Amino acid sequence: MTTFDYGPIEFYAIGFDGDKPGPGILQAVDDLVATGTINVLDLVFATRSPEGELTVMELSDTTDDGGVPALDLAGLAGMEDIEALAEQVPPGTSAAILVVELLWAKAFAAALYDAGGAVIAREGIPAPVVNAFLAENAD
Repeated sequence: MTTFDYGPIEFYAIGFDGDKPGPGILQAVDDLVATGTINVLDLVFATRSPEGELTVMELSDTTDDGGVPALDLAGLAGMEDIEALAEQVPPGTSAAILVVELLWAKAFAAALYDAGGAVIAREGIPAPVVNAFLAENAD
């Protein structure tokens, strides 16, 4: 069976008010790391001024990591990726741009590869949208 060094990865932009995420956001990420669900590969903070100017700060440039897990592939998110994700950051707010390895999907990806299969499309639906839909359509 094929063994991959890394499983599938995903990029997330997690928006929040202010210039840094609250401890609850960092704790949620830390919990996922601790349970072996994800591995944080890269983390960048993007802040958009009230005038619309984007400032990007690599986690490695901060003096206080606030308990954020160690990064396996710091710098993996390129500026083009960051700018594309940060388009959704409104003026006066910020986002944590996370690149995470989906550890739960690593063995599945290897099994698909060995069987000659591959994921050819994927669509994500945010949890608030799913729950609002289900609440509106409950019998």
